[in-house]
Amino acid sequence: MQNVKMPIDIEPGKSAQKRSDYSGVYRLEDLKRLKETVNDSTGIVTVTLSCKQDEQGLTVLLVDAQTDVRLPCERCGSEFELHLKTSGIFTPESKKVDEDIIPSTYEIVATDEYGFVALRDLVEDELLLAIPIFPKHDENDCLISQGEMSWGDIGEDEPSKPNPFDVLKKLKSQ
Repeated sequence: MQNVKMPIDIEPGKSAQKRSDYSGVYRLEDLKRLKETVNDSTGIVTVTLSCKQDEQGLTVLLVDAQTDVRLPCERCGSEFELHLKTSGIFTPESKKVDEDIIPSTYEIVATDEYGFVALRDLVEDELLLAIPIFPKHDENDCLISQGEMSWGDIGEDEPSKPNPFDVLKKLKSQ
């Protein structure tokens, strides 16, 4: 199968009228913000895009993207591979359309002054959101076992110290 490059940006209105479908790839090294987040920036992001108009006449972009990235485990510090997969339904912002009629399942995406949607940036944003806040191995694969995980030691109770406000109580009572 040949890997076809996806367009950097698209004109959603015309693509929806033509009912265009795209299937291709972006190189991970071209996604600058994602490249800064992961350990290995070699690889590809597989993307499928379907453009259509829904029953209300809204332009709809159905985007699916997936890739494999290497991240440091937040628990043990070693590197591991994580499969990122994301999908979403987007509609371009428009002054002609009232936001109240847009279904809640749609996300509104910004357009530039020419009406184009930055598709590569949209895919990159969605992949960044798919990364867990604390990426880590499965407990079975991690170098640190469940028994070695420590959440802090409370230790023995400290001897009680005198309350510094006792002096103020004595002054108030006088």
